[in-house]
Amino acid sequence: MKIDLTSWLKKGIAPRRTRSAPSTFTRIVGWVFLFLTVSILCSFAFWRIQLYCEISRAFARIRSHGFPTSGTELNIWRSLVPDEENGALLMTNALSGLHTFANSRANTIDRAVILARTNIWSSATRALVEDYIRTNGQAVARAQEALLLPRFRYPVDFSFGPETQLNHLTGLKDMALIAALQSVLDAEESRADEWTEGVGLQLKLAGTLDDEPTVISHLVRGSIIRMAVKSAERNVNRATPGEEACRNLQFAFTRAGATNLLPLAFIGERALMIPVFRLSRNESQSFGQEDESENHLRKPQRYSGKPPFFLWLSGLFERDLNFFLQSMEKSVEISGLPAPENLCLTNYLREESDTAQKRLYILSGLFLPSLSSVVVREASTQARIELATTAMAVERFRLARGRLPSTLSELTPKFLDAVPPDPFDGAPLRYRLLDSGYVIYSIDADGHDDGGREAPEHRKSNDSTSYDITFIVSR
Repeated sequence: MKIDLTSWLKKGIAPRRTRSAPSTFTRIVGWVFLFLTVSILCSFAFWRIQLYCEISRAFARIRSHGFPTSGTELNIWRSLVPDEENGALLMTNALSGLHTFANSRANTIDRAVILARTNIWSSATRALVEDYIRTNGQAVARAQEALLLPRFRYPVDFSFGPETQLNHLTGLKDMALIAALQSVLDAEESRADEWTEGVGLQLKLAGTLDDEPTVISHLVRGSIIRMAVKSAERNVNRATPGEEACRNLQFAFTRAGATNLLPLAFIGERALMIPVFRLSRNESQSFGQEDESENHLRKPQRYSGKPPFFLWLSGLFERDLNFFLQSMEKSVEISGLPAPENLCLTNYLREESDTAQKRLYILSGLFLPSLSSVVVREASTQARIELATTAMAVERFRLARGRLPSTLSELTPKFLDAVPPDPFDGAPLRYRLLDSGYVIYSIDADGHDDGGREAPEHRKSNDSTSYDITFIVSR
């Protein structure tokens, strides 16, 4: 039987499959997909390059003004102070020697109440205050020794960014309270000229923070100044100092309010926050961890400002940083304006905070709201400084003329160069004679003149009454 070899071989070979040409529809879909992909990649590249250029220009503007862009640069930017001129080193030692009471006793010494103008101390309170002052006598003496030096630069490492340790701030407030309590005791015992020294000591303690470039330090400085004003108001109601003591205290208050330090605080705050937008992988992960060896508190860390490449490339936090830089640049500019023009910073930062939340600028949405009330707080502190300055001029007028002035314009130019403006509306401070004494006041942030209505020491949260910032002398 013959076998056709050719036929047999053909049977073992599979027929060649031919690929059908894609349909017109498939080709169109493919080209559209490719076009969209390329377009998206090109758009992202264009947006990312544009974002990079905007951030670079923002950093260039900051550096062109000589300002820092990180905590590490902030350390270098601050003026160096030789140890032999640096009172902060001695002050730190003095603060470490402060002693506090147990909570049950410490609660009695409440800054908000014990210095109030109308608060009458019980014998128990007086004994507690005397014990507190006596216990800290050596620390106060060392602080006064430190204040003899001309410059202050506390040993702070700002490379830790927002985790920077500022332990001296609490100590300064405690030291200022001791000075305030001593001044009250002097006034209660009719040592009129001595109590002004206690108020002056508080202002000097606040002055040690003049060059510290953080918002929290600026707020503590303001808090100490407000304490000084409160103690001066209480004391002048009990004992009138002589002409020289009044003049010295008037000068001390004038000096405390002579310079707008708010821009410095915003410049420093910006530098501290910038590296947070560029956390490394380890830095990001450490935020959720606790350090078991330190009582469950995570140790502070330095910020490198080196994020993972792909996170940086995505632009997720870079767009947030760009918004933050633009907002802070404008904030520094506005904060440098004189009052009341700079009060618009509050509304500006609130608007920027709302924008940050709407556009999902996560970190800007966290940082900016906390800054929105700072300028109002600053204006409030400035108003109190002006009230105390003017009150000392009124007391000098009373000593010289044997009566109170009918208007503040009578104080110029001998006792006051000019009537200070109200930081909230720019008009001269208000003044009104009382049945016994007088009130000098500012209209406060609500902008409403309430005739010098004094706010209660413990104002309830549901109290909608409008009050003024007052300095009242009722004698």
